[in-house]
Amino acid sequence: MSITLRAAALGCLVALAGCGQASHHTTSAAAPTPKPTAEKKIHTGGAPIGLLAYAGAVWVADAQRNQLLRVSADSGQVTGRVPVGRTPLRIAAFGGSIWSTDFGAGTVTQISPSTLRRLAAVRVGPQPEGIVGFGANLWVVSQQGGYLARIAPGSARPPTHIGVGNQPRQVTAGGGHLWVSVFGEDSVVEVDPRTQRVVAHIKACGGPQGLAYAAGQVWVGCTNDGVLADIDPKSRKVVRRVAYEAADAVTNTGPTLQVTSDQGPATATLDPHTGRLADKTSLSGVFIGDANADVVAAANAIWVSSPDEGTVYRLP
Repeated sequence: MSITLRAAALGCLVALAGCGQASHHTTSAAAPTPKPTAEKKIHTGGAPIGLLAYAGAVWVADAQRNQLLRVSADSGQVTGRVPVGRTPLRIAAFGGSIWSTDFGAGTVTQISPSTLRRLAAVRVGPQPEGIVGFGANLWVVSQQGGYLARIAPGSARPPTHIGVGNQPRQVTAGGGHLWVSVFGEDSVVEVDPRTQRVVAHIKACGGPQGLAYAAGQVWVGCTNDGVLADIDPKSRKVVRRVAYEAADAVTNTGPTLQVTSDQGPATATLDPHTGRLADKTSLSGVFIGDANADVVAAANAIWVSSPDEGTVYRLP
């Protein structure tokens, strides 16, 4: 079937007004340029978006075929498929299970990574996307609902909601708090998971999407502004902006961050201490127009999804 996820306010469709910035400086970084690589192109078909490295495999959310794929991190072969809810976008591992956010179904699906069986489906509200496990709970972004939902796995209690703003996208954990990118308001929202209250609305950049916590800072990819914004959690201000065209996913891979651009797609390594980009690699010549790229590290390689090509790239 055909999907247009950005038309559902998923990707970088809407050109939002430039956001108000706190005092900051900008680090220049040229747009990624193609260079010879030994990447492996794994054709999955469908529309691979969300990625998760877990238990010796890379798990792929296929938003077109409504399934998760298990790919061997060593061989790159697809070793299993499991149906989930309609339009799965993001994946998280929590409590020994794998969980997918089903954007079109309004659910989160729990599956067993060993048996590839569906264990449960939890209704969280319209257009769930970002997901993270923190404490004893799963935290899920409802894009259309404008809230962060708390799920207690195994409990009969319905999810609780914390309003965060217009068109939230992704969520990450760091420094004891949760951080939500709110695309429709050019902001990042800080949430205290203990009190389940919003602590701060931080004006960040145009079109914030993927985000990660590293070296005591919050980094967010800003698609509309074409930057990676560095937020200081103490001052709750943007302290640095690194130019990166069509910035999208940001993933903590240990001492560094791995980021993607929807132009290509492309990927680069970001040093969270210096703000310098390295190993900039363009993977193809297309612009991702219908969805978002994602990136993870597994088996000493970097994996990048390319939904418009039906492909996942593996870079040594």
